[in-house]
Amino acid sequence: MDQRETILIVDDEADLARGLARTLQMALPVTVHTASSGMEALALLKKEPVDLILSDISMPEMDGMELLEKVLAEDAMQTVVMMTAYGTIDVAVSAMKNGAWDFIQKPFASDSLVRIVEKALERHRLLRENRELTARLAETASGSPIVGRSTPMQRTLDTLSMLSQSDVTVLIRGETGTGKDLAACTIHEASQRKGKPFVTVNCPALPEGLLESELFGHKKGAFTNADTDKVGLFDQARGGTIFLDEIGDLSPALQTKLLRVLQNREIRPIGEAESHTIDVRILAATNQGLEAKIEDGSFRADLFYRLNVASVTMPPLRDVRDDIPLMVEHFLAKASRELNLPRKQLSPALMASVCSRPWPGNTRELENTLTGWVALTRGDTIDLCELPTSQPETDDDPFAVPYLDQKEQIIESFTRDYLHRLFSATFGNVALSARKSAIKRQSLQKIIQRYNIDVESYRK
Repeated sequence: MDQRETILIVDDEADLARGLARTLQMALPVTVHTASSGMEALALLKKEPVDLILSDISMPEMDGMELLEKVLAEDAMQTVVMMTAYGTIDVAVSAMKNGAWDFIQKPFASDSLVRIVEKALERHRLLRENRELTARLAETASGSPIVGRSTPMQRTLDTLSMLSQSDVTVLIRGETGTGKDLAACTIHEASQRKGKPFVTVNCPALPEGLLESELFGHKKGAFTNADTDKVGLFDQARGGTIFLDEIGDLSPALQTKLLRVLQNREIRPIGEAESHTIDVRILAATNQGLEAKIEDGSFRADLFYRLNVASVTMPPLRDVRDDIPLMVEHFLAKASRELNLPRKQLSPALMASVCSRPWPGNTRELENTLTGWVALTRGDTIDLCELPTSQPETDDDPFAVPYLDQKEQIIESFTRDYLHRLFSATFGNVALSARKSAIKRQSLQKIIQRYNIDVESYRK
C-alpha cells in the first residue's frame, strides 16, 4: 500500500503549480495534486484528504484567504502554507493569524520550499496522530495510568506487565517527573495483590526519626509523645504493596533496618520486644545514580542488590515525544474533570509548540503546565493568544524567563484560581474545603498562609 503523504498545490498559474509539483516529487516521497482555483481545490478535497495544502494568496474569484477560511472550517487541523508574492508580507502574516501554518515568499529557491514542506508535513503528522490517539484515549485510560503508545513506552509497559506477575522486589529508575509512582501503581494494579492496600512512602519528606516510626510503627511509651500504639506503614500495607519513593535519600541507619526487612521479611516496631513477619510486596524508586552513591559510601551495596532484583527505567519525555499529543489530551481531560471545568483542547498552533518544547521536567511539568492553562483560560480552545499576558508563551522569546520562574508563575496562578473557586463553593469553610479538595486540613492551612488568602471574605 502506498503510504506516501499527499500535497495539494493551489495556484491560478498552472505552469508554476506543475513546476512546484515536479520539484517536490523529485525531492520528497510525496504525491502532489494541483488545482488552478479555490473552487477546484475544495472539490478535490471532498474526494480525498490531503496532508498539506500549498496555496497562492492572490487568485481570481476565490483568493487564498477565503480558501483558507473554508478549508479550516471543514478541518481545523489541516496544515496550510500560503504562497505570497513580494510586497504582500502583511497579508501573509494575516493569513497565519487566521490559521495558516506558515508562508513562503515568491520567488523562492527549491531548497527553501522543500525545507518548509518537510516541516509542515512533520507538523501534520503530529496533529493527525493526536486525533487518532484521542479516539483511543478512553481505552488507554481504562488500563494503566501511564499514557503512551510509542515503542519505548510500549516496551516499558510490557516490562511492567511482566513484573506484575510475581512478587519480586522492583527498583524503578528514571528522571524526576517521568512517572515512577505511576509505574509502581501499574505493577500493583496488575498483580494478584490488586484490591489490597497500596501504600506510598515519600522517603525524603519525613525526618529520620519520624520516618522510622512511620515505617515500622511504635509501642505506647516507646519515646516522648508516643501516647498510643502506632501501626506502621509496613503493617498498613499487609497483603498489598508498599512503594518507597526516592529510596536514595534514606539515611544509613534506615538503610540497615530496611535491609533486614528485605532479608527476613519481618519488622519490629519501636519499643516492641519481638519482631513479626509481614506479607507485603516492596517496590522502590530513585532518580539518583545509586551505583555512584555506593562508590562514595552513602548507599549500601547489599541493600542495592536486594532492591535491584528486577528493575525498570521510565523513559524521559524527550525519548517518547510521539506520545505528547496523547498525553496532552489525557491531562486536559483530567484537569477539566478535577477542576470541574468544561472540556478544553489546544489549538493546532499551541499543540505544535507543546510537541516541540524540551520539557526538562518531563510528564510532571507537562501536566502542571496544562492544568494551569485549563484554569487560566475561559474558552474551549486554549491558544497562545488566549493565555494571560504574564505567561512566557506570549513573549517574543519564550525562553526569556528561566524555566523555574515560568513554572512558579503557572503554579501560583493556578493555585490562586483554584482556591478562589474552592472557597467560593464552600463559603470559606476550611474543613469542608479540605474534604472537597482531598487536601489535608493542615496542608490547606499552610497553603492559605503562603498565598495570604482571606478566608473570612468568603463567609456569608
